[in-house]
Amino acid sequence: MKSYFSILKIVLQGRSAGKILLATVFSFTFSIAVILCTFGLMDGFDHLLKSGLRHSSGDLLITSKKGFFQVTEPLTDILKSVGPLAIAPVIQTEAFALHQGISKGVLVRGIEPANFSQATGLKVNLPNGGLVIGEELARALQVGPGDEIALTFGRGNESSQSLPTVRQFKISGLIKHGIYQKDMRLVYLPRQDMAELLDLRDYINLLILTTQDPAKPLDSLDRVRKDQQKLRSQLSQEYFVRPFWSEYSFLIEAVKVEKLSISLILQLIVVVAVFNIIAFVIYIMEKKAQDFFFLRAIGLSLKKLMRFWFISIFIVWAIACAGAHILSLVFNWALANLSFLQIPGEIYVLSSLQIRLDSTAYITVYLVSLAWVLIAGIFGYWRLKRRPIVQGLRQEFN
Repeated sequence: MKSYFSILKIVLQGRSAGKILLATVFSFTFSIAVILCTFGLMDGFDHLLKSGLRHSSGDLLITSKKGFFQVTEPLTDILKSVGPLAIAPVIQTEAFALHQGISKGVLVRGIEPANFSQATGLKVNLPNGGLVIGEELARALQVGPGDEIALTFGRGNESSQSLPTVRQFKISGLIKHGIYQKDMRLVYLPRQDMAELLDLRDYINLLILTTQDPAKPLDSLDRVRKDQQKLRSQLSQEYFVRPFWSEYSFLIEAVKVEKLSISLILQLIVVVAVFNIIAFVIYIMEKKAQDFFFLRAIGLSLKKLMRFWFISIFIVWAIACAGAHILSLVFNWALANLSFLQIPGEIYVLSSLQIRLDSTAYITVYLVSLAWVLIAGIFGYWRLKRRPIVQGLRQEFN
């Protein structure tokens, strides 16, 4: 290592060499950080979207062609074949929420808070006679806990029931799913209150079923797909079985495709940074050529010079990777705390974004960047090797 630092001292001698090296390392760090953050944003979007959908829909949603149906014992036995962790019966209907001249179309869900929370992982504190609404809807209606809003329900097409039903409810709490449209549209009432209001007794029109712990991230959708196929094969044609992501399946698929294409395009940024490294190598080779060839003339082997170059390249890569990780943490904090980086949820679906990086993302980005930087190292070694010692000594004494 003593010989390494001696050669390094020769390389960095002079102010310009150090400044160029710092600029080269920073450009390479920034290039890796851009790709790392892009991967993280894609993975974060995918994770938040799936989490938000599971918090509103569990793993599987079961509906009937007839509309309303009862949860009978034969149906329950079939559902048990997939080993559900929780089953939540829901009454779901459309309505209008009204408050001080502001109206919004909403989707009202009558739920049993205990089993709904088990099925979705979403904690809903819903007392009898209470009402829970999404945070975005509360912001749009300019209301909060303790305020009252009116819900207008349709009563069917019969002449005696043609007039809508309007009821006042006091807001007992707000809820956040993480998906803008859900937070803007979903309203929760106790299932018993909904059944009495719509005269449905024990009938429901939606069954939420979960087979995996909703508190844990769902990395693979294969288990849910298998359970869906199993239930489809056992249930009659009367029932529809949909996975929780069916409403946003196009977005999940688009993220997969875009992640690959964007990562390939962003390699151009790394290539530019590698050109900077190659430019630095050429600069050092020309500026310090006399010193290198003099060292070789007095006994420094080419093998030691090669070791110096590749150790230096590896150190530059390691510093750039560490710097990129720090930059990704800073950008993730900025996404959560700086207002000008907040995204409009009505356009980007999610209420907020986050960078989520796993070991696969780190390994992929770091190994690809290492491959590029090794190319620069090989170029420097090849450039040094092809010039004979005599030529360097002549250059020194000219």
